[in-house]
Amino acid sequence: MKKILQFCFLLLFISSGAFSLDSPILVEPPKGTSVVIEPVILDWLDVAGIDCYIIEITTDTAGNNKQIDTCDSFTSTYTIPAEQTQPDTRYFWRVFSHIYYGSSVPSQYFSFKTAAPTAAESIENIQDGVIDLIADLSLSSSQGNILNSRLEFARSQLEQDRRLLAILGMYLFKLRVTILEISNMLSEEDADALNYSADGVIDLIADLSPIGFNEKELGAPKTYVLGQNYPNPFNPVTTIEYTILENTQVTLKVYDMTGREVDEIVNKSQNTGTYIVNWDASGFSSGVYFYMLSAGSFVETKKMILTK
Repeated sequence: MKKILQFCFLLLFISSGAFSLDSPILVEPPKGTSVVIEPVILDWLDVAGIDCYIIEITTDTAGNNKQIDTCDSFTSTYTIPAEQTQPDTRYFWRVFSHIYYGSSVPSQYFSFKTAAPTAAESIENIQDGVIDLIADLSLSSSQGNILNSRLEFARSQLEQDRRLLAILGMYLFKLRVTILEISNMLSEEDADALNYSADGVIDLIADLSPIGFNEKELGAPKTYVLGQNYPNPFNPVTTIEYTILENTQVTLKVYDMTGREVDEIVNKSQNTGTYIVNWDASGFSSGVYFYMLSAGSFVETKKMILTK
């Protein structure tokens, strides 16, 4: 009789809504990742006081889910066996916390796309992801085009069996993503997903021909660079990127066709690195302008066209 009363009390406790169990917070693969090497390792934050976790994996959140009904993971990580996934396929996953008298509401869905049969096809998957960011207005079209041009460089080098240059291209892509994140032109979440995807491609290429590579060395500027503004022609805002080799006083000025200085975009001491700035020409008339970068002994000028 005592056990029956305890069971009834437990049912009443659960149905009353008093039962509450925290849902897991998903970590990796980052949300929306385009390339994941098999076998896929899922990771989430620990939930205190639980017995185990239930993982739900599906290719269609509106269809029949593939759910592991038993407590298959007793830690906050789970490896999906390679034979349970297909290449070049988008998967959605979420996790429930579980204790002996019930489960939590599920976590939010995260998604990942498994690696395509080749590294080149995986690069194309990332390019599609960049296009999606542009369509969602999470990334400007000009910045997205620059990212995809770096991916295209890596893909073309890979197709010519220049694997070292292909890996270099992927690291330059990652460097650009990091610059965009630091410049607040790309969210941390989107940057993490792109970098995670790029690492997957680098792993695929390295599996073809193992190569030792120092990512930090790639990130260090080797020369001064003043990039061409983009878009060009523009109306009314354009973006200028430049790289400086050492800590120095930097000025970036705009001149009209007569050589008269009309604006000063930058005038300050800056550390070694790459910078992105915008010039708003709303108060200027259409025409040809020149911008000049001065950094230490380095001076370079480029032309830009304002059309209204």
